[in-house]
Amino acid sequence: MFFLLLLFFFGSDPDIIPECPNISEGERVDCFPDAGASQQKCLERACCWRPLNETNVPWCFFSKNHGYSMVSESKPDSTHIEAKLTRMDAPSLFGADIKELTFYAEMQTENRLRFKITDANQARFEVPHEHVQSLSDTPNGPLKYRLELIQKPFGLKVWRTTSPEKLLFDTTFGPLVFADQYLQLSAKLPSHNIYGLGEHVHQTFRHDTNWKTWPIFTRDAFPNGVTIQPAPAVTFRTIGGVLDFYILVGETPEAVVDEFTKLIGRPFIPPYWSLGFQLSRWDYGSLEEVKKVVERNRQADLPYDVQYTDIDYMENKKIFTYDMDKFAALPQFADYMHDKGQKYIVILDPAVSTGQRINGPYESLERGHAAKVWVTEPDGVTPLLGEVWPGETVFPDYTNQACIDWWVDEISRFHKEVKHDALWIVSNPQRSLPVSKY
Repeated sequence: MFFLLLLFFFGSDPDIIPECPNISEGERVDCFPDAGASQQKCLERACCWRPLNETNVPWCFFSKNHGYSMVSESKPDSTHIEAKLTRMDAPSLFGADIKELTFYAEMQTENRLRFKITDANQARFEVPHEHVQSLSDTPNGPLKYRLELIQKPFGLKVWRTTSPEKLLFDTTFGPLVFADQYLQLSAKLPSHNIYGLGEHVHQTFRHDTNWKTWPIFTRDAFPNGVTIQPAPAVTFRTIGGVLDFYILVGETPEAVVDEFTKLIGRPFIPPYWSLGFQLSRWDYGSLEEVKKVVERNRQADLPYDVQYTDIDYMENKKIFTYDMDKFAALPQFADYMHDKGQKYIVILDPAVSTGQRINGPYESLERGHAAKVWVTEPDGVTPLLGEVWPGETVFPDYTNQACIDWWVDEISRFHKEVKHDALWIVSNPQRSLPVSKY
């Protein structure tokens, strides 16, 4: 027995005995999301070890020893709450836990709550949100939600202020973890009606809550991700930054979407014609061949609204140019389409050829050089070279305002030369590929 105790508590604080909650299997919050869980390693984290036949259910789950305590709370005004948090004494999952945190809540509208948790003493990276603004005015009416803070372990509950009230989001379900490179927040949800989570292939719109984990982005690896479990509950994990949440309440999905677009900005409304049938193909060969295709479709009375030309309309695949031999009449092609109520779209690639044009300088390239708009080598000066469809290329650096100005100007210049109704920007993730192998 003495040997077993030494084994269990090796590397941990022997004074911390896991206080294990009496909960169902579906309510366990994984205390060992990384690989290699064992009874010894679980107890070293002061967590609870209960093996099962089910491999999806965590065998090692959080005890009541983990999390933070709220040491102070203040309300500067009716729409703000601030709190100071300090970490409870418990072993660390991955090290570098941040001892003191700041909690900040903002009641932005009657239907929208924002809360943020970050380091109390040192600024951390936050994604800049140029289109998402902070509170500029007080809510216009009574709040349709209520925020409740729990002192120890710290947690928050968001209630819908109906009669009776309904609990929408409850983070007392699991402990807050906030280390330098590992952040975790769990919350119990009111139902299994969970949708969203972005760029993933799902069999149904409503998520399966039987222990499913989705990365935040398609190619993310552990620990970045979202875990959904049968409680029902959700756990968010990330490797840096801050925890910054918006909770939107509404009586219907449409009301929630309306509140969301109030926050981020209303979506662009596409022109009606863009919803119609469209035709595009690589390598028509010439404008005459394009017109033959258009005429065949017109004669067959096919209701197609848009004709494209791929990058073979360009001079040697150089953007902002056109082939003055095979596509000589391209400047008038849009008018030809408009005569029958149709539209014309040209395709562009972001990569810019470093070569010259057949009969002179490549002016788009020269203007880009002059404005210093390219992605560069680490020296910040030398343009980074790659290989895309036209051969050797440079790449616009869209994080540079000078590049944005250059790009807009080039599009404007090209539109004056070759009239068109819209652009299709292909290969918009900047990439380099060995064209010679294709």
